[in-house]
Amino acid sequence: MKKISKILAVVLALLMVAGSFAVPVSAAVNPDDTFEGYATGEKIENGLNRFLDKLIYGLVKIVNFFMPGINWTGKWAKIKNYEPVEFYEGEQAFSCAVADGARWSMGYARASLLDGLDIYDGTYYMAGTLEAFKGRVPTGVVDDQGVTTYAVSDGSGTVVHAVIDGYGLTRGDVQEIRARLTNFAMANNIISINVSVLHQHSCIDILGMGVPLVPAILENPTLTILDKEVVGGKTEKFMKNLYAVTAQSVIDAVNDMETGSLYFGSVDASQYIHDKRDPDIIDGNISRLRFVPDDETSSEIWVCEAGIHCVGLGAGTDRISGDFPYYIKEYVKAETGADLVWVQGAELAITADYTNVKVDPEDTNENARIKAMGYTLGALICTIDNDEQLDPVLNIKHSEVVVKADGQVLILAVREGLINSVVAKDGLGYVIISELGYMELGNKVGIFLTPGEIAPEIFFGGVACKERSWTGTTWDYVPLAENSGMENVIVFGLCNDQIGYILPDNDYRSILTQNEEINAASSTAGSTVTEGFEALLASVK
Repeated sequence: MKKISKILAVVLALLMVAGSFAVPVSAAVNPDDTFEGYATGEKIENGLNRFLDKLIYGLVKIVNFFMPGINWTGKWAKIKNYEPVEFYEGEQAFSCAVADGARWSMGYARASLLDGLDIYDGTYYMAGTLEAFKGRVPTGVVDDQGVTTYAVSDGSGTVVHAVIDGYGLTRGDVQEIRARLTNFAMANNIISINVSVLHQHSCIDILGMGVPLVPAILENPTLTILDKEVVGGKTEKFMKNLYAVTAQSVIDAVNDMETGSLYFGSVDASQYIHDKRDPDIIDGNISRLRFVPDDETSSEIWVCEAGIHCVGLGAGTDRISGDFPYYIKEYVKAETGADLVWVQGAELAITADYTNVKVDPEDTNENARIKAMGYTLGALICTIDNDEQLDPVLNIKHSEVVVKADGQVLILAVREGLINSVVAKDGLGYVIISELGYMELGNKVGIFLTPGEIAPEIFFGGVACKERSWTGTTWDYVPLAENSGMENVIVFGLCNDQIGYILPDNDYRSILTQNEEINAASSTAGSTVTEGFEALLASVK
């Protein structure tokens, strides 16, 4: 009975009708999966699960084939006719030399995405879980939902990076932000515009999955045939405001730029990080880029990265919060005066571990827990004492990557207009066209800019071997960190696109046992993205 109910629950989730009853859009996994090899009975069950996966996906694939979607009107071109839109390639070649007169310069901006909006009018939906009939509307604001942006340059070209409080942002929405910056980018020698999210579950939905799903799925096919506006997964007025505010934050950050020195350091934060999915592979460091302006009266700018899910108020909260990153910024600003940008790393199923965090028992506020975590991590960041100065050398390059979309859940959501992915037709199937980026700073720090929520073992090693893998196959790729050749490697995740979870192909498990697979665009996204990064690295090395 338990297995039957699980199958029914997943079928409903795949059909986007009642997934909210069974499978939240979170990183919860089976805690009993020890990943220490499989006994005979487990192998039989795994085989059965894979068979049922194919059956379920086959049924949903038929639905996807016959049910009218937004591609009904010819919106999606064939892959052979695809042309990039609002895509920044960066630089064609990397140079290790410090150019004459080269200097670091950085700028910072921060803005709220809630100012001027009536977020209680019933048209704004929360992200974090799937909702069948009635989306969760916000009932209050704990702190804020905003955007922080930095701009950095060595004098040869400027890179900008806006980091948004939100569950996920697809590439189509990133393109909308870039479109508002075209003239400004040309006038200010901006060679790369990047937008990432922190993956908070406690924010107004900007991905599209927070909409009441039953009305959307029932109405959108008919609306599509009639060539009328579909029931969108996001509130249009919120998204237009997000585009405008984010674009303005980029402008403000560039206009705030001044010269100074740039340093890189890190601190071990592993005791506050927990991987809920084996193999237990994490980058336990918080990495920091620290900009010290020449003008001693100006604030320092810290860009900090770690891979930790932001779900401190729970996946199904109706309260808006920037989660613990909000309080990291608050703590650092109060203690040091520095402006901090927090960037999400390679997080997959990695979440915050509150075991070693002391929460004030007298603090009864709903934010007490996430505030304690934020202040704890903020204090830890302030102890970094291994800063290494970086020469003013910045290199960055981007490439597009074509991901075969066999994850029928996201395809259904995209086809029915809930998610604004960049999609093309490939025969009878679809592909999602995403983008990758690679940046080097001072010839010592390599930064991978990756879409989606990616498994850290793809970068740092530790992918399951053949005997312990779900599929019984090997992962024949060198960790990308080793390929970069850089002394220090970090990952900026959920960057420029949200294509769901990105897993090593041989550890792509059953949708009946894991949530990550249900919210993945492809069973081969891991190898596709890895090969894309390998090609990108080869083009500049």
